[in-house]
Amino acid sequence: MSVAAWIVIAVFAVGLIATGLVRMQDRLKKPVPPEVIEAARRERERDAEDEE
Repeated sequence: MSVAAWIVIAVFAVGLIATGLVRMQDRLKKPVPPEVIEAARRERERDAEDEE
């Protein structure tokens, strides 16, 4: 393949990675639903009981 084709492929790959990182960052900024917090609390309590 020519050098130009590899440059196009590299630019495309970098764009995909950057887009994924931006979408991940946006997802992490959203608040966690209360159901998830409650499930994590129950799991933590269950783990604490198992250690005793």
